[in-house]
Amino acid sequence: MNTLRSCVAIVIVATIAAACTSNDSATNLNPAGPPMIEQVRLNENVADSAGTVRTTKVFAFGTHPLAAEAEQHEVTSAQAGGLNMKVNSLRVIIDELLVGNNLEEVQCRGQVDEDGFSRVPLGSTPDDVRNCAAANDVLATTCKGAHAMCVCQLATCARNDGTAVAMGEPVGIEDENQDGNTDQHQFIVGAVGLTCGGMTVDLSPAASFWNPSGDQQKPAQGGFDALGPAIILVPSGLAPHFGALPTNTECGLVFSPDVVDKEGNAVCAPPNGNVEADCTPGDVSAFHFKVEPLQVTPGSFMEAQTGVSRTDDITLAPNTPIDATKLADITVTEGGVNFTGFTISLISMNAIISIHPTAATGLKANTEYKITFPTTFTDTYGQAIPQATTFTFTTGA
Repeated sequence: MNTLRSCVAIVIVATIAAACTSNDSATNLNPAGPPMIEQVRLNENVADSAGTVRTTKVFAFGTHPLAAEAEQHEVTSAQAGGLNMKVNSLRVIIDELLVGNNLEEVQCRGQVDEDGFSRVPLGSTPDDVRNCAAANDVLATTCKGAHAMCVCQLATCARNDGTAVAMGEPVGIEDENQDGNTDQHQFIVGAVGLTCGGMTVDLSPAASFWNPSGDQQKPAQGGFDALGPAIILVPSGLAPHFGALPTNTECGLVFSPDVVDKEGNAVCAPPNGNVEADCTPGDVSAFHFKVEPLQVTPGSFMEAQTGVSRTDDITLAPNTPIDATKLADITVTEGGVNFTGFTISLISMNAIISIHPTAATGLKANTEYKITFPTTFTDTYGQAIPQATTFTFTTGA
């Protein structure tokens, strides 16, 4: 680990602590110049020779001497995700420590501005945190000055015990275990953003975080996903996108100008993560990746299958959450003739498309059915399936 020398107060997982950088290091960190994105790891979906899609986490940017060639390349089919517990995340590995105060904030004892979290002022120490985690009856005297945090920014704030707190007065850091520290923290909304096809992807402040530990040595436990320091970005798992990325789009990162190293330099991305090359502070355009297109695959049948049940629901699986209003665009033919004897819905937490025959006897016997997804069929971001896609099956007797 780095020798503890030149320190800055930063927020780390579950605590506030002093983290440091040093030129005396065996970690291969690179504190000289602007902070650089050295690698980015994310999930990629690739079909094997049998057509089976497999998900692999790769270096989509940058390289590592211990990684195989197949594990490090530009990604053109990043996992859209968001369904069936396919959690998307990006691990953005930086070549030096950043000022964590501008990446994470601490939980307060009630709403203080737009939410119940507060930034830690630059230069704050563990004593400042302890002062603002003090008991309610002494907060007014202990939590004050330039390093006070969880101070009410509204006309009136309500502490979680129901006490009204006036603007400018401390609400207090949430510290139920009374250890003089924060119980919870979250990623600052807008500190780092992910954009795809000109659209902003909502990130989860609770699941995203700044991990100031780690280095370029691959540990036995955690492997490449323990490299650091790193910013971990996780798309929001809330509806309607459920953690998914917009399909068939080019994606990149956006950093807030106040995300800097201890010298005040903004983050940049050198060509393919080569920290020996120059990059302009604030310019991260060298990093980009493309998301896989919207796809649908048969669920309850195989393409061109015969002898399919006449009464069971027909199911298909998209690779990402879809716009439910576009279900009406799906067409079905029965023996080559337009067929309307069905209802269609999303089931299994919106992960499966279900086509239910409405006739008491189900579908016709020994008849070919064709299901077509037109190019008006889209994901929840409005990204269309690239080309009309058709599946056929034939019912049994």
